[in-house]
Amino acid sequence: MTPIRLLLVEDSANDAALVTAELELAGYLPTARRVETLDGLRAALATEPWDLVLCDYRLPRFTALEALGELRARERDVPLIVLSSQLSEEQAVTLMKAGARDCFSKDRLARLGPAVARELEETRVRRERARAEEDRDILAKASELLTASLEQEARLDQLVQLVVPRVADWSAFFLQDAGRGALRLVALAHPDLERRAQAWRLDQRFPLDPRAAAGPSWVVRTGQPEFVPDVRERPEPITQDPAHQRAIDGFGLRSVVNVPLPGREGVLGVLSVGTLGERTLGPVDLALAQELARRTGLVLENARLFQEAREAVRLRDEFLTVAAHELRTPLTTLRLQLGTLLQRSDAHHLEPDVVTRLERSVRQVRRLGTLVEGLLDVSQLSSGELSLMPERFDLEELVAEVLERHQAEARAAGCELRQSARRGLWGTWDRLRVDQAVGALISNALKFGPGRPVEVDVGREGGFARIQVRDRGIGVPVDQVERIFERFGRAVSSHSYGGLGLGLYLARRAAEAHGGRAWAEPGTAEGARFTLELPLEKETRE
Repeated sequence: MTPIRLLLVEDSANDAALVTAELELAGYLPTARRVETLDGLRAALATEPWDLVLCDYRLPRFTALEALGELRARERDVPLIVLSSQLSEEQAVTLMKAGARDCFSKDRLARLGPAVARELEETRVRRERARAEEDRDILAKASELLTASLEQEARLDQLVQLVVPRVADWSAFFLQDAGRGALRLVALAHPDLERRAQAWRLDQRFPLDPRAAAGPSWVVRTGQPEFVPDVRERPEPITQDPAHQRAIDGFGLRSVVNVPLPGREGVLGVLSVGTLGERTLGPVDLALAQELARRTGLVLENARLFQEAREAVRLRDEFLTVAAHELRTPLTTLRLQLGTLLQRSDAHHLEPDVVTRLERSVRQVRRLGTLVEGLLDVSQLSSGELSLMPERFDLEELVAEVLERHQAEARAAGCELRQSARRGLWGTWDRLRVDQAVGALISNALKFGPGRPVEVDVGREGGFARIQVRDRGIGVPVDQVERIFERFGRAVSSHSYGGLGLGLYLARRAAEAHGGRAWAEPGTAEGARFTLELPLEKETRE
């Protein structure tokens, strides 16, 4: 016998009994309710779910057409079959156009069983299709929310609203709270404002017992979903506290689904959906909740990993700042001591080999100092923009000074440094930052183009001064042109060429701080060309 919830709109008790008996003969077990008035029909539709409506054509003060209107007004997908002893063909056509699923005479009740079977099957297929579309819509909107740039709590607040009231009467997210030692309610959707406020107070007053044998805590502990079609028949309570249990019972819960939010290292929390009163949840609701929880858990896990990565970067920058500050003082002292020894080499009649070693030591200490200053600049950039101290000077003269300072390094690399003819190019820039940027470009050219000449050209292009450094080295692959200007970015292995990958990054940031830019032109056969562009003053342009 197939159970069926049957609403009989019939003013004849005898006819109602005949119809019920016919259904039983057809293999159905009807739970029937008979109504005779329009108000009775409205009350029945408002309070209970029905599988089928069997309606007489004409009843006291209303007809089957008005019964169909009541179904349409409530947007209830319940098949209605009209049974009548006197029904013209024209009336039947009108009823079918109005939404009746079938019409036939009470004298032909043998048709009832097949007609009910057909309508129940078609209704099942129709409802499943509509539910699938609704689930897809909910999941699509959930994906939009999960990928939106929202704070976590705002995101969860909007997610719980998606399923209420379309799928459930209330929905909530619980997340693990290490400080509390239990789950914490973080988002809740409930149609009753007073009930919603009461739920928040309840969460504060009665934290969920982590050892509970049922409910969200059990789901977190086991990692298994919990589906309770009727909480009144739940085998295990979710709390041993009588006051807590009474408060929960006061919400009038009916069906509950609790599903875990999966994370890489365990369950992050629980998504709960539920119904109130007579409305119940089914396996399809469990499947929807699990998919929603899976997507939410993935986004929460990514957010956690992002936060951890950001914290790791912050700690790294903090370490670099402290280490650079600690290295700066002894390096300065060492550079001064070596410089003094080198200046007094003639007075002390030092051997040429010792002088050479001193010169190498000075270069290495200077290089180490440049690296330390670079680390400090990177730390400064991590916490804000690069600060500038502008002054007016001749850019070509500064470039010549930088080249002179790199002559020893160029000789060691077997490179000849060439500067274009000087004509004088004045402007207002931060001398130290420009010096560092030009030095970074030249050091880069000497490192990647050993044994070949390096050409440095200083000129103007429109409203900008341009410093171009051309080498004949290994060049820059096209796909690495931007990467080499990133922080710690490099196009080749650090084992082969050394360095921290900060020089070009600082050069570009220095140019941008002035309102200019820095870029590289790729090439593998003819080396590479790096350009530093700085804005000129108005009078200088003219």
